[in-house]
Amino acid sequence: MEERVRKKAELLLGGGVSVIDGTPLPFALSRSTAGPGAGKASLILSFDGCRVKKPLSADGEFELSPDGASYRLTRGGEPFLENVSLEPAAFHSPGQAFLNLDQRCVLGCAYCASPDLPREIAHGIDPGKVVSMLSGAVESGKAVSFAVTSGVPDTVAETVGRLAGCVVAVRERYPDLPIGVEAYVDDETQIDSLHDAGADEIKINVEAASREIFERACPGKDYNTVLGMLSHAVAVFGKGKVASNVIVGMGESMNDFEKTLETLTSMGVCPGVRPLDTDGMGAETLERLGIAGRPSVDALVSMARMQKGAMERHGLDPRTFSTMCFACGCCDLVPFRDF
Repeated sequence: MEERVRKKAELLLGGGVSVIDGTPLPFALSRSTAGPGAGKASLILSFDGCRVKKPLSADGEFELSPDGASYRLTRGGEPFLENVSLEPAAFHSPGQAFLNLDQRCVLGCAYCASPDLPREIAHGIDPGKVVSMLSGAVESGKAVSFAVTSGVPDTVAETVGRLAGCVVAVRERYPDLPIGVEAYVDDETQIDSLHDAGADEIKINVEAASREIFERACPGKDYNTVLGMLSHAVAVFGKGKVASNVIVGMGESMNDFEKTLETLTSMGVCPGVRPLDTDGMGAETLERLGIAGRPSVDALVSMARMQKGAMERHGLDPRTFSTMCFACGCCDLVPFRDF
């Protein structure tokens, strides 16, 4: 198990994957408009119960090649993983349609690549289009859950209204489909509206492991507001149905990180630990965030074990989620699933 966790951590922190010439790919590549892989064509690799989404790169750190009925990964030509399989993405995620309504955003988070994507990728997707996009994936069995997120192109209230409208439309078409929503909210009534629309799960991201880092990285958001919204979300959605990403690699101390884990889990929030993706970040952004580099493999594994311990102390388990990042498991080490 320790070896599996370290291999996944190395993949999460490492570079892209190149496909050896002539290697057949059974599925179309995934292209995300949010999250660590925003804008990049990616493969979803599966091995020993773990999933990792990796960007495709002509000169990747890892190389994928056929190995009988499966695949192997090498690293600089040296053996890295055997018995690797590839998984399809319904939309963004395996087994799940996770849609981004609009990559435009006025909030200005320093680490987010979504606003820099070409405007035609995700822009102004309305409820009717969401249901149309979703229907084929759900009715074919490729997607067994649905999640929706959005940048904030105008106001928070207007964005939440659009998210709620999509949830209503999907819930009307698919009454039993698990639905999750990832949103920035700044008023408790917005959380109520998303729940009333039919969402089962919600993710409101605290983003950073300390207030100081948050204020540097997320100038358009308010730290106290996020914590207050998370507390209300647990009251509305219930313990084990509220998640929050903590991005690591922005200069946080282990003490900062541990305190944030305790803050979230004591509220009944499941924290997701997301290593920062510095690919494409300019020197000015890195300097503003005080970033020396991504966490080491040892540090990321240690953080994941601290995350699991905090969840255990407060009776939380990410396997209670049917949607969003915990159900996908491609971009993080996930306690109780990966280790």
